[in-house]
Amino acid sequence: MDVVDVQKRMLEFYGIQVEREMGRYVLRRLAQPGSALRELPVIGGNARTGVPVRTLIDPSRFMPSSPAVVS
Repeated sequence: MDVVDVQKRMLEFYGIQVEREMGRYVLRRLAQPGSALRELPVIGGNARTGVPVRTLIDPSRFMPSSPAVVS
């Protein structure tokens, strides 16, 4: 998963557009151990209105549904 994937998932699941730096922040938080990751604060803009949004999201929505196969 990369920053572009995070941006797409934020838009798809929450209707929030985030900048690249917020996407990097989300990726860093997802790399932390699971117990420290119950809620993830995110700041972005509402995709329809552009109004700034700060919300807590469920980080499990960003985890890949199946593990990536590395060869």
